[in-house]
Amino acid sequence: MKRFSRRDFLKAAAAFSAGSLLSMAPALRNIKAQSGKPNIIVMVFDAMSARNLSVYGYPRSTTPGLERIAERATVYHSHYSAGNFTTAGTASMLTGLYPWTHRGINLSGMVNKKHVDHNIFNLIGDEYHRTAFSQNYLADVLLGQFQSGLDNHIPAPTFYDQLEHPLFGQYFPRDPIPAYYGLDDYLFSGGIDRVGSVPSAPIFGFLNKLARRKQDFNKSLPDYPYGIPNNTFYSYKHEVVYAGVLDEIKNLASEQSPFLAYFHLFSPHEPYRPRKQFTDIFPELEIPFKAPTKFSTLDIDNDHILWRRKTYDEFVADVDFEIEKLVNALDEAGILENTYLILTADHGELFERGEYGHVTRLLYDAVVHIPLLVIAPGQKSRVDVHHPTSNIDLLPTLLHIAGKTATADLEGRILPGLGGSEESRSLYAIEAKECSAFGNLKDGATVSLIRGEHKLIYYTGYPKRPDTFELYNLKDDPDEMKDLSTLDTTTTAKMKEEMLDTFESNRKLK
Repeated sequence: MKRFSRRDFLKAAAAFSAGSLLSMAPALRNIKAQSGKPNIIVMVFDAMSARNLSVYGYPRSTTPGLERIAERATVYHSHYSAGNFTTAGTASMLTGLYPWTHRGINLSGMVNKKHVDHNIFNLIGDEYHRTAFSQNYLADVLLGQFQSGLDNHIPAPTFYDQLEHPLFGQYFPRDPIPAYYGLDDYLFSGGIDRVGSVPSAPIFGFLNKLARRKQDFNKSLPDYPYGIPNNTFYSYKHEVVYAGVLDEIKNLASEQSPFLAYFHLFSPHEPYRPRKQFTDIFPELEIPFKAPTKFSTLDIDNDHILWRRKTYDEFVADVDFEIEKLVNALDEAGILENTYLILTADHGELFERGEYGHVTRLLYDAVVHIPLLVIAPGQKSRVDVHHPTSNIDLLPTLLHIAGKTATADLEGRILPGLGGSEESRSLYAIEAKECSAFGNLKDGATVSLIRGEHKLIYYTGYPKRPDTFELYNLKDDPDEMKDLSTLDTTTTAKMKEEMLDTFESNRKLK
């Protein structure tokens, strides 16, 4: 049945008399569609690194589907996340602000209350029906903060296979954040960011253990030799998740146009659990060995890192298969005729320098270089953009698409190819998980600065480590193997001055 919101009713009531409403009820379904504004779908694939996608030249054919999709899309080749993990990267994308401004810098962190209303859902306004869903609970916390700008916040435990433990937060839709922190996260797990921690309530932890005896997400199954994918709260199957997303979009297209839909899907985030048809499909790959740095927090054996990379690449291929199916289904349904479809990630994934994953101090390209493909309504040909861009640019771009004027305090710009220009600019990424979100960034932070073809990385405030700078030429050395900081002293000095001035002006809480 049509979901007719109070907002829709008030708009209609202002334009028609009660009698007219009764006689013209069917026409009301298309009031928003007649605005001429395009629909917007944002698909975020958690921890999908551009460095591991064949659409960007990776040797393994991990994304044949995206390669075909790219032939009718605008493809951004140098797109960067402003953070190296979910909270920082997602908050930057949804607010158009850098982490040192919005302060979503910690694991399980949140956006500073001064900037909560500075999000795409609120800024795009109620001319759009706004729906959001995230399988990643760190991103779902942010959606909880932005809930006043949402018409429909789909609960995180949706499209799942089996629950890891009972989830009570979904029963408190008006208070999602305290419900998550107080119940789903703290009560049972002792905190998702505290590895190896014990539940805060022993009796609940014991009952949870009894419940989990009946299931084992790590168990090898015929279709899932590495176990079923899971997000630490529940297991899920790609075919079910993507079918659910497709149904949601079809319902929106038929009932709520124009709409803004945000879907943040967990895969290919660890654990890497591809289906059988995607395992052992790639040949061995020659990868340059990169030794751990003095800022690496792990020193994992390189053979194990290569195995992790292999399973990640297989998982990416699994996700790619579902992405192409979804895009084809949207196309067949005619939804893309009046819809912008954005395919991107919140951050990348690292397989080098003794580490894998993204809970790291490092800001090398593998963990911050992310995909961005945009299909505009009716687009039939490919456009390639090589100019460096940031995920803080997404919000002003979406506002531009929706016919809105960006606010002056946005730190992002409209993307080239979608109304913006290829201006010379500096792009930053900030890693500050070890700092307090409520004070100065001084207890251990890493900042990267990209300007032109050069990238400067700055490590500051780490215990027993001196402040350090590294410089790379991304055009000549995309793998960041050769530190030029002592060789190209002119470029280093110039970028170092800009870095220090910018960091000093932004390290304090605003």
